[in-house]
Amino acid sequence: MVSLPIPQFLKSLFDSFPLRTYPANPLPSRCPKFGTTPSLYAFATPEDAVAGNPSFNPSCLKWQAYLKFYGVEFKTVPSNNHASPTGALPFIISQQKSMSESMEVEVVPSDKLASWIEEHGCSLDVIDTDSAQVKAFLVLVNNQLRDAWLYALYLEPNNSQDLAGKLYCGSSVSAVSSFLLRQAKAAARQQVLQAYPGGVLDPRRIYADAGAALEAISTMLGKDTWFFGGGDPGLFDASVFAYTHLILNLRWHTGENTLFRAVMEHDNLLGHERRIRDAFFPEANTPDANKPLGSES
Repeated sequence: MVSLPIPQFLKSLFDSFPLRTYPANPLPSRCPKFGTTPSLYAFATPEDAVAGNPSFNPSCLKWQAYLKFYGVEFKTVPSNNHASPTGALPFIISQQKSMSESMEVEVVPSDKLASWIEEHGCSLDVIDTDSAQVKAFLVLVNNQLRDAWLYALYLEPNNSQDLAGKLYCGSSVSAVSSFLLRQAKAAARQQVLQAYPGGVLDPRRIYADAGAALEAISTMLGKDTWFFGGGDPGLFDASVFAYTHLILNLRWHTGENTLFRAVMEHDNLLGHERRIRDAFFPEANTPDANKPLGSES
């Protein structure tokens, strides 16, 4: 290969500014540093994450509760869907030593969390989540209750602005926050329309279906401590708690608190929420926690 000569003016330029490789910039101090404690990346405020408070998102809170049921030590890291490898929260990042004594990073997406938690946690006396009975009742939580939650939080006008906007889009009033809120509301509407096709959403029907689901769930619990007579709380308990806790503790607008009032009708569901909160989230027992907030805007 023939080497072409460098033009004199370029040689003079490079002689004046010799090539130098600088070391890489350090990561920002706010970037999390992986440790031996697994990190649950979830929707949460920085303050609540440090304090160990429940997430404000039902999907994330369910897995927070399930981790605590199994005694798995973890820390919550505030995050958003864009940081997730699957585009959805939550997910876990943990470090474990390999056979060669080197540290290996493991990423556990949300659809693998149940098996990961059960593998790394203590042994519990719970019912098999693959049973037909559990699956049937999970449909009530994941469909009717979730649809009513989405409608109450994102599509009721005052709740959308006062709750959803502040929780997911920040407290500042800006074009970016407004855009994010519109985007979130559109996504919620699309989700609910899957169960109520036709292009028109009737809140009376949505809340009536959620009320019927809560009635069936309450009847299933009966006077038992945990669902399906388990000796310990299981995945279904975590799924129900994730909604009842947030429904009871968010400050719904006075005219848009139908879902709050529906949960308040069932004393055993109130007791179930309180048992889990007292046992696994004692830090959430602030003076304002679990009081009727639905009368406040």
